[in-house]
Amino acid sequence: MTVAWICRLTDAEAADPSRTGGKGANLAVMVQAGLPVPPGFVVLTVAYRAFVRDHHLDTLIRREMAHLDTDPDAVDAASARLRQAFESVPMSDGLRAEIATAHSALGNTPLAVRSSATAEDLPEASFAGQQDTELNVVGTEALYDAVRTCWSSLWTARAIAYRHHQGIGHENLSVTVVVQPMVPAEVAGVLFTADPMSGRRDHVVIEAAAGLGDAVVSGATTPDRWIVDAPTRAIMSGPRRPWLTPEQLDTLVDLGLRAARIFAVPQDVEWAVHDGRCWLLQSRPITSLFPVPPATGPGLRVYVPVMLFAQGIAEPMTPAGNTFFRAMVSGWFRFWASGRRPREIDSPPDWLPIVANRMFLDATPVLQRPRLAARMVANFGLKDPTGSLALRKWLSQNSGRLAPPGRAMLPRGLAIWIPSLLSGVVASVAAPAHARRRLISGADAALEQLERHADELSSPTQQLDFVERSLPAATCEMLLDELAAAYGEWLTRAVIERLVRRWLGSSQGFEPVLRWLPHDPTIAMGAALATIARQHAAAGVEPSAASPGVAEFLDTFGHRAPDREIDLGLPRLADDPTYVMELVDGYLHSGALDTFETGTEQAAAAAATLVSNVRRTKGPLRAAVLRILLGRHRELGGLRERPKFDMVRAMALGRRTLKRCAATLVDRGLLDDAEDVFFLDGADVRAALAGQPRDVRALARSNRRTFQRELSRRLVPRVLTSDGEAVYGSAASPPTGDSEVLVGTPLSPGVHEGTVRVLDSPVGAKLQTGEVIVAASTDPGWTPLFLLAGALVMEVGGVVSHGALVAREYGIPAVAGIAEVMTRLHTGARVRVDGTTGAVTLLEPEIACAGECS
Repeated sequence: MTVAWICRLTDAEAADPSRTGGKGANLAVMVQAGLPVPPGFVVLTVAYRAFVRDHHLDTLIRREMAHLDTDPDAVDAASARLRQAFESVPMSDGLRAEIATAHSALGNTPLAVRSSATAEDLPEASFAGQQDTELNVVGTEALYDAVRTCWSSLWTARAIAYRHHQGIGHENLSVTVVVQPMVPAEVAGVLFTADPMSGRRDHVVIEAAAGLGDAVVSGATTPDRWIVDAPTRAIMSGPRRPWLTPEQLDTLVDLGLRAARIFAVPQDVEWAVHDGRCWLLQSRPITSLFPVPPATGPGLRVYVPVMLFAQGIAEPMTPAGNTFFRAMVSGWFRFWASGRRPREIDSPPDWLPIVANRMFLDATPVLQRPRLAARMVANFGLKDPTGSLALRKWLSQNSGRLAPPGRAMLPRGLAIWIPSLLSGVVASVAAPAHARRRLISGADAALEQLERHADELSSPTQQLDFVERSLPAATCEMLLDELAAAYGEWLTRAVIERLVRRWLGSSQGFEPVLRWLPHDPTIAMGAALATIARQHAAAGVEPSAASPGVAEFLDTFGHRAPDREIDLGLPRLADDPTYVMELVDGYLHSGALDTFETGTEQAAAAAATLVSNVRRTKGPLRAAVLRILLGRHRELGGLRERPKFDMVRAMALGRRTLKRCAATLVDRGLLDDAEDVFFLDGADVRAALAGQPRDVRALARSNRRTFQRELSRRLVPRVLTSDGEAVYGSAASPPTGDSEVLVGTPLSPGVHEGTVRVLDSPVGAKLQTGEVIVAASTDPGWTPLFLLAGALVMEVGGVVSHGALVAREYGIPAVAGIAEVMTRLHTGARVRVDGTTGAVTLLEPEIACAGECS
């Protein structure tokens, strides 16, 4: 059978992107739906593959792409060699004949010849402008050359770099070529069926300029711009002297919205107007929009990111991590509502949607009430000042768009819990040592019981149910029991600060007392690492997983993770002790192995000084009161980290149990590795265990790719609405006029000058003593690095975020709320961090690093 090298846009096969590429398939779909698209044909992928095969270009491609890094000069050189090879060899006679026949059917008219790659116009990557377009092509010979140019443009330097950034391999790629008559446009431009800036799906944005649309697409001109309200067709904003008539504008909105309905996602549409008729030239997804949550109620809904709100974490979570945390948060809210402690979480609530691998909370019921909204904004500011400002600004402009609130009622759970909590707080302050021992022993007993129960489960379905339903409820109940002592510490601290401020005029002398608190599991972890490092220093040996003390360390702290430990799907220290070895090695060379003991002594001395000062100025009675309160605070102080410590212990148990479940899928040949189960939805795992047809291997692979892609997303909305509006916020403090100074939120006082170390993760950090950590955010897995760090700078964080608390305890300056600081500062730069004013001053753009500056 003769192979067809081309097809018309009206042919059914033209809608297959594997044959006609993303651009060609989208045009074919629009043509076949009756939208006004110029006629044309596509040179198919088989033609490209045959051309590559006949001229042995596949061998050249493999050689050039092998081990190619991101060095621009190397990419440019490889691209030049590939393009020259493509454009210097001829097409086959058969292909030339088919192109000539199809060309003659279009008539003797100038042509637009556009490349259309198979990895193009995807929902997650548009590839806009990465391959070439040839306009005003006249004659068959010129058309042959334009087709080869489009083929070679699959290997432009920009296309190679773009694919590398998107994580798309270079193997098995093909490119097709779309050939259409030129539209001699009087006016042309682009149309977005959702506002690409605000994200609103009910707004249509149209940009237009005189002549062909390439000037608008390339950015060579400033176009006229309209924003149209899609439901009412009201013009929200527009130019004074528009290129389009109201009728043409209305027609374009109609055509754009029809395209969006056909493709079921918002579209970026190129269009042209000739002789009063509107033509669509191209349509592709708008890939920059943040996804919209499914509707969780009537009217406009407003969502806030839970992890940013509660933990200062902007990164995504694995599917298993989201499932566990979502169930646990659900149990918490259900307790507030009903007063009944959760026993099992049966189904995830729709008001906690997962969007872009991140959990959001439908905060509409709170934001509908001004007083509760103000309190929420204030609480948000403690963890993420940028988010607080964004939410406050959105409310000031949009609160009228929210439906009136329903009848307010005090949740039954709070009415039950608050009196119990208050009595627990009083008991903790009255007998802090007893409260601490009771808290720790209670958590140990609860976790031991859960572990015994998990070990008894032999069925993989039971193991899955335990992790997704029983364990989150039990963890929620355990944390409820621990909060009284934690709040007792907070109350004691607040009373001490107030008394010291009243008696001495300032509470500044209390700050050193808050450092190196006993019974803090996070500080205890650092102290244990220092002990191991001392042992190695005394023995003169390098650290290893088999070193003395490491096994004991992992027994106590192995449930923790190097980064984002609240994600059940991420590995623990016990899974891979490499990070522990890195930390021990860093401590060995830090010259600060006595820091913990010295810090404890300094905190005790600061407490004694405080009492002495009060005795001298206010007398012995007040000094005795302060001494008693300080003693009680030292007994309770470290317990604020205990709930999270025990929660992560429960997550580690869930992780082990879920891997036992996954072992069954591996034994059945359904998964390659037990770790893949963390990238699967529980429903898919249940279906596979029940023998239903479900390719969980492919699902896990796809979900892992999505997770990795989301890790690279730098901007996460602080406010997200059901109509698609995404508010990202700005720096917590306005920028100064000095471009060398970045201003954020001060978190921990002090000033430090040092070399920047930009870190995505604490693993492999190789942090040198005195370096400045620059990170998106931190969690307890980062804490051991704080012993070595001179200062901390974060994109996200507030005064009660993890990084702020630990930085103050370790006595290092810290600043947060500087947008995109990880790209604005570079490893090797020298900066001054002022944790009192929130200023980060760039002293030298780049210097030689003491260690590796990778």
